Amino acid sequence: MSIGENIKRLRKSKGFTQEELALLVGIRQCTLSQIERNTKPISLSLSYEITKVLDCDLYDILGVDRT
Repeated sequence: MSIGENIKRLRKSKGFTQEELALLVGIRQCTLSQIERNTKPISLSLSYEITKVLDCDLYDILGVDRT
């Protein structure tokens, strides 16, 4: 899965809408939509902000297997 797909999956599993998550991390909903569709790159700092809100870590967003 791509980073955008991972963010979308995590966001939905935590019960957030795009609008809610975008507001909490300080971006516009359309920007989050572009990130989830992989049409806009995401910065490391924004990735970190998303991990704090979604209570996950960068491994989850990057889709890296820790084993």
